[in-house]
Amino acid sequence: MFTYLTRYLGRLDSQPVRTVAFTAVGVLVLSVILASVIAWLRRRGQDGPERWPALITGSIGAVLKVLIGLAILAAMALHLSFQSAEFARLRGGITQRSYEAVKTIWGRPHLQRELRVRLIYYTTHIYDKDGMEVDPEKLKASTQPIGFRKAKVEHTVPGNPIIEADHTIDLWMNYRKKGGAYYPCFETNCRFTYRVVNFSDQKASVQFNFPLPERQGLIDNLKVTLDGKDPHKPLVVTGGLAQWWSEMTPGQKHDVIVSYHSRGLDHLRFEPGSGRQLRKYRIRMKCTGVAKKQLNYPIGCMTPMSVEEGQIEVGQDPKEKKTLPQTTLLWNLDSAVTRLGMGVIVPAKKQEGYYVARALAAAPWGLVLLLAMVIITHLATGQSIRWVPLLLLAVGYHLYYLLMAHVGDYAPGLTGGMLISGAALTALIVLLEFTRARGFTSWATVVMFVLFCSVYPLIRISSCSGLLLTILYVVLLAYTIFLLVRKRLRPSGN
Repeated sequence: MFTYLTRYLGRLDSQPVRTVAFTAVGVLVLSVILASVIAWLRRRGQDGPERWPALITGSIGAVLKVLIGLAILAAMALHLSFQSAEFARLRGGITQRSYEAVKTIWGRPHLQRELRVRLIYYTTHIYDKDGMEVDPEKLKASTQPIGFRKAKVEHTVPGNPIIEADHTIDLWMNYRKKGGAYYPCFETNCRFTYRVVNFSDQKASVQFNFPLPERQGLIDNLKVTLDGKDPHKPLVVTGGLAQWWSEMTPGQKHDVIVSYHSRGLDHLRFEPGSGRQLRKYRIRMKCTGVAKKQLNYPIGCMTPMSVEEGQIEVGQDPKEKKTLPQTTLLWNLDSAVTRLGMGVIVPAKKQEGYYVARALAAAPWGLVLLLAMVIITHLATGQSIRWVPLLLLAVGYHLYYLLMAHVGDYAPGLTGGMLISGAALTALIVLLEFTRARGFTSWATVVMFVLFCSVYPLIRISSCSGLLLTILYVVLLAYTIFLLVRKRLRPSGN
């Protein structure tokens, strides 16, 4: 709490903030003094002369009441803001430190690059002792002994040997908790299918380079097949690259399948490679636990050609079976050249204290509005402001939000917490107001308390809070105008 207070007080170091704060306090103090002077002049004209000490002591007392009230209001607002930050931290606060820890424990954002295939052939060259290339025919015809050496030179056939690709990625959500928050983790089963052809007119060695997901924590069940069989030469994995070799005659084709299981965080991205021609290229991505309305795509990724939404039952035990949404994304390209990737951003999970923290964060401004409307009601109806009941009203509002937050953290949830705490605190406010007097101001105070304890937090956690909050302001303005018009039209004897 002290650290939180220090952080708020540190904002006063900013010149604009300090100027606005001191100006507001100064205007308020001057307004109170002016109101005291006006009241003193009225009493002086009605009841006879009053001395100046009465004005001075009355003004000082009024200013002290206002300053003490402001201090209490600031303390309550600060405590509510502190509780909001604590709920966000302990019950759903995502921190950079925990995010980095999840990346090292579970896995990073999944980035998969495309397979690279090279057609390689070798030629033999003869060089003399000076490093000059010698024609083999001239070497055969020569009768003089010549010192020479032979060297094999590697050549790469230009072009892309991959003539067809059909990939399937099965993704399902597996949210992981770290600290007080859930992080959007997932698992994948990937199966990449290629058709490779030796389009050259000579026998070639084929080098397959498959980049594994970059800096990924875990890749298991890695399997490579060539025409349904293991490669002739063993698979070599080094530096995040899986490599194997094969031999192909001119026009020969191979069906290559690479599959593995992995996991990731936040998003999955597949990059076919910039500037490459993609012929008969298809990617099908099945996302279990992701609804169509939750879809989002990483920057630099194209949207899929088609999106299909369905449902799937998961779980072996009949008691634990549940139905989850499953969205299938399809990218289908032919003779395309692109620099864009394909992928999806997995949806984040609503944290346990998400709505409670939002309601607590909005509570300080609600407290200001509540007290302002109660004071306006008293002034517009000609009632004197009683500071002790006003203070108890603020305390009741403060305790309502604290009780709602802590009760809502258990089984009843946010709605249950609002009902329980609302019933308890509203009963106390009704007892406070109607033991003094039963009139319009008492009813208005109770209605305002219920409004800012039940309707106001629901507005602030709504998805269209901006519109609803503006409507609330309009209603409060209309209520204030109604009070002023009612006061003007009311007969002077009433």
